[in-house]
Amino acid sequence: MNSQYNIVFSIQVFHEYFEKGTCKCIEIQPNKATANTINRYGFKINRNENAFEFYSNVPKNISDYLNYIQANSEQDCFEFDLTSSDSNFTLYTELPTNWTNSFIYTSSNTVYENQKIVLTAASIPNSGSVSIGSVKIYFKDIIALISTNNECNYAIKYESRATQWRYYIINKSEILLNNPEIVSKIPVGFEQAITVTLQNGNRALLFSSGENFMKMSEIPKYKFDLVDKSTISNQKGKTIFKGLPNPRPNNIGLEEENKEKIVTSSMYVYI
Repeated sequence: MNSQYNIVFSIQVFHEYFEKGTCKCIEIQPNKATANTINRYGFKINRNENAFEFYSNVPKNISDYLNYIQANSEQDCFEFDLTSSDSNFTLYTELPTNWTNSFIYTSSNTVYENQKIVLTAASIPNSGSVSIGSVKIYFKDIIALISTNNECNYAIKYESRATQWRYYIINKSEILLNNPEIVSKIPVGFEQAITVTLQNGNRALLFSSGENFMKMSEIPKYKFDLVDKSTISNQKGKTIFKGLPNPRPNNIGLEEENKEKIVTSSMYVYI
């Protein structure tokens, strides 16, 4: 960015689904009114990975400049639309299963975390827009931060969806299994396998994580192995499948257990 421009505020987007939390799939675009303000009053936008930076060519008192803009344009905020370039965003993001709303973020509704001002979301029904939400950064909030010598560094944070993991083991090779289990070095247990019939007629052993809900991630974080343990308790057993897959967003489903709807991740493994 040219040195004659000074940063007014920034917005970074984080999502725990991605490695290091860097979320690059959310696009922040000025709405029509803000786009006109940008062109008329000499603002610039810079984008870098998950960062959105808003600059002004006013060398000194940006507070006076914002007051001037508000007085002459009747605009009291910069407003932006949020869109996602990833069609699976609502699948791997922790949202209600019947989510049809839009996120609404404003600079007047924030919390402080790790020296960043986190914009907290409200929601409204989606009116058919392709955007997943909007952000409003009010002039008065920028001015208030500047008056206390604070930088206007905002953040938006999303959590990864936690699901019940279900492994369906299809024994095509007819391997003799005496006491199959899913094991791991981490303290996450799976329920005892049950035999089920799939929609295609194949029979499978179903291992469910039960009440252990695990968060999805772009890079696999969990390592599970399928082993067949001996009836002798001091034997580790034979490894049947090493490194079972972690779930993908498009494999989630909605099931009912004990009259409660739960989100599941189904994985089909052939041995």
